[in-house]
Amino acid sequence: MTTLDIGPCSAQTFDLRTVDLLLTTTRSVRKRLDLERPVAREVIEQCLDLATYAPNAEDRQNWRWYVITDPERRKIVADYYWLSWIGHGTSNTGRRRSRWRDPRKNEQTHDSAAWFATHVAEVPALVIPCVAGRPVSDVEARALEQAWGVGSKEKVSPVRLVSDATFYGSIFPAIWSFQLALRSRGLASTITSMHLPFHKLVGEELGIPKNVTQVGLLPVAYLRGDLMGPGRRVPAGEVTIWNEWLRPTIDSSVRELLLARARAEKGADAIHQNGGPS
Repeated sequence: MTTLDIGPCSAQTFDLRTVDLLLTTTRSVRKRLDLERPVAREVIEQCLDLATYAPNAEDRQNWRWYVITDPERRKIVADYYWLSWIGHGTSNTGRRRSRWRDPRKNEQTHDSAAWFATHVAEVPALVIPCVAGRPVSDVEARALEQAWGVGSKEKVSPVRLVSDATFYGSIFPAIWSFQLALRSRGLASTITSMHLPFHKLVGEELGIPKNVTQVGLLPVAYLRGDLMGPGRRVPAGEVTIWNEWLRPTIDSSVRELLLARARAEKGADAIHQNGGPS
């Protein structure tokens, strides 16, 4: 198990200006990736070591990092990425205009993504973050719904919501930590998912085990140019809700019924031992 030679520290140890700069200037980078400068294996390993300190569900640490520097293997990923991109670009969702406040910014993002789709194979290193295992199957979800006593008539299964949030939520904090570590060392990246429609073929051609789930692709390269400013963001105050969002649509009776049923089925002692409400 990796343990960095870093001792305990207090909050006062951190230089907040440096931390804030790192958090606000670690951005998605495509056109400014340096395709000519090689990236040493040791640098990527350092960043991955830091990434593995990210929080994850039940401390499973079931992430896997597939690093591709071999040109022929990079081309395999690049070809499937391009195939997915041309299919994506012909659909109405290709440019996702309605999701952006600024149409001009959307065009810039699309142009950057289009450029990247034709240069994937040239990036010095491609990293595919993976999770060992698979998300909960439909059969498992139905069994859990029955155990929890929750309805399955909703469009999104409540069990599926929990299981997927746990499954994918255990890898993305590590991905973000990896990107922060890259940024602090003068490198850049972006989170992409464009190759995933062909994940099975990618896995078969690259020899990724079938019981491993690919969750994205990160190109890794040095940043061209030293400066990178913060991106434009909607102020947090405009998207933060304190305590009350909309008016409640149900009262406490449903919750009280569920609690009473749980106490009756499990027994008051079991509820108490498991930290449930008295």
